[in-house]
Amino acid sequence: MVEKVTPECTITIEEEKEKKVRKPHTGNVKEFFLDYAQSHPSTLVRLKTRLGDIDIKLYEETPIHRGNFLYNINQELYDQTIFYRVVPNFMIQGGNSDHDKTLEKREEEAAYYIPNECQPHLIHKRGALAMAMSYDDNPEKKSAQYSYYIVIGTRLSEDGLYAVEDEYGIKISQENRKTYSNIGGTPHLDGVHTVFGEVVKGMEVVIAISNEKRDSGDWPINDVLIECEVLN
Repeated sequence: MVEKVTPECTITIEEEKEKKVRKPHTGNVKEFFLDYAQSHPSTLVRLKTRLGDIDIKLYEETPIHRGNFLYNINQELYDQTIFYRVVPNFMIQGGNSDHDKTLEKREEEAAYYIPNECQPHLIHKRGALAMAMSYDDNPEKKSAQYSYYIVIGTRLSEDGLYAVEDEYGIKISQENRKTYSNIGGTPHLDGVHTVFGEVVKGMEVVIAISNEKRDSGDWPINDVLIECEVLN
């Protein structure tokens, strides 16, 4: 590795380049997004669609995911994305794009995964925002770079909650049981996918999107385009 010597220290050419154009990559994901979240304290974003707007609060307890989400918006990596999978009473999934300009911008970015930030109290309740992830060769349950979903789910009875525990080998706390009984959600995803926000306005829009006519792969027949905006 070629090094450049300065009076203060010795730095690599790669480090010098990163200082000039700082971007996330596989070697600095955690550090980069912790720094980015600190310098970009916004916690409220809006997803604009033809069916209405969805306002989402991003959790401060998951700074890496919040930083990644804000970075994708600010760098226009979420421009002209779509909800590409919609399942009534389950969830809507977005973040992909076929837009040439967006794809060109993404080609300039390094590919990486986001460290898991699952926390017991941040659960897959109705309206939760979580990041998608690959189930193949991913023991650390790292999140995807772009793809996310919003939970719908259904209310669960005590018997239903016990059935979920038995089927997935999990234990649902009493506090979380109350939430799933009162407003619903998808508890079998807890501890797997990182929940990093929740819908604070526009849940009716989420429901409307989930009810769009779709093909056999759950892709809406008519694209539901998304424009993202940071509100604070």
